This record gives sequence, structure tokens and C-alpha cells, in this order.
Amino acid sequence: MTFLDRVSVFLSTGFGVSLLYTCIHERFSFIKERKHVFRGTGAGFLGTLEAATLVALGLRFEGWIGAASLLILTAISVYFSGRAEKSLGEKDDSRIVLDEIVGYFWSVAFLPLDHLQIKLRFAVIVFAFILFRIFDVYKIPSRNIQNLKGGWGVMMDDVLSGLLVCALLNLGVRLFL
Repeated sequence: MTFLDRVSVFLSTGFGVSLLYTCIHERFSFIKERKHVFRGTGAGFLGTLEAATLVALGLRFEGWIGAASLLILTAISVYFSGRAEKSLGEKDDSRIVLDEIVGYFWSVAFLPLDHLQIKLRFAVIVFAFILFRIFDVYKIPSRNIQNLKGGWGVMMDDVLSGLLVCALLNLGVRLFL
């Protein structure tokens, strides 16, 4: 594995966060036995949690600069996740959580979070988390987009789920708050 492959895997696993879940998952057999109860592996949950924490700590994507930043981040993530997918040897490997991170960032894009009271801001961040996880796990609205090759197939289903959550939350926040 080349240096760039290692960097791609490190970034695509959310700086190693999803590898932590994989280690726990392999270590404790009772988690394996209950996998049928929960959809997915849990690594995506940790990736989304990592993104929500960054947003709660003040990371924002607002205005034209936020849109440009997210587009650049998405393009870079397509490259790194595609390269990581090849390195890990599995199509849309569950250890790749960069798609959940970027997808969640799209979920909260353009929300006026800094203009909300702290309790309401926290509630919106949590609600975005819940909606995004539901849309991501059940592939709403993007079930077939995963068939795209390489990083596009890894990233775009989560970006589309994030955009749908973004539209719903922006509509809700602007209508009711």
C-alpha cells in the first residue's frame, strides 16, 4: 500500500474512527450475533456522530463560501473514498465513513445555527443527525446511486440524503422558527 493509499484510508475512515468500531465489533461476539437486529455496521453511525460533533463545536457551511467549501470537500472526498475503496478491496466498504461525514455536513448546510438559541441549535443538530441516519440507512432517495463506480458510488448516496435533509430542515427552521 502506497503512502497516498494509507492517507486515503485514514481520511476515509474518519481519521480511524470507523476502525475503532470494527475492532470492537470483531472483539465482542455478541455484537456479531445481533447484527440482524440493526441495519448496517455501526461505523456509519460513528462517522455521522463525528460530523455532528464538529458542527456542534462550530463548524459551519453557510452562504457562498460554505457552498463552495462543501463542493470542494465533496470532490476531494470522492477521490479519497474511491482510492480507499480500492485499497480496502471491497465495494463501498463499511469502514469508509467519509461519505457519512460529508453527507451530514450537507444536511446542516445553510442552516442559521448561530442565530438559534443554544438549546434549539442542539435540537436541530440532533434532529439532523436522526433524519440523516434514517435517510442514509434506508437510502432515501438514492438507492440506485450506489451502483456508480469508485468514489462516486460511495459518496453520492449520502450527499443526496444530506441534501434532502438539508431542504427539509431549512424549510422547517425558516417556517417555524
